[in-house]
Amino acid sequence: MKIYISLPISGLNLARCKERANEVKRMVECKGHEAITPFDVCPESYKPYSYYMGRDIEALMECDAILRCAGWSNSRGCSLESECAHIYHKIIYDHVNEIKPI
Repeated sequence: MKIYISLPISGLNLARCKERANEVKRMVECKGHEAITPFDVCPESYKPYSYYMGRDIEALMECDAILRCAGWSNSRGCSLESECAHIYHKIIYDHVNEIKPI
């Protein structure tokens, strides 16, 4: 299964967000699933917000599921990703431990 990792980024320390995204990605991959983060989709940091959100939604649409990380409900971007996942009937996880190993 391919899982999109949704986590708050805007207004936060970018380096810490990347570390957290990679940490969660490793946990998902240890369960045998493919994981993709917003940083995989958009490694550059000089584009407008709309570019990042468009690419993130595009990546999410290619996935089977979304993993919503802590704080997602306080993030407009994560809320948009969550709503997209809901509309398109993606599996929605709120904790890594909900994901079953392959």
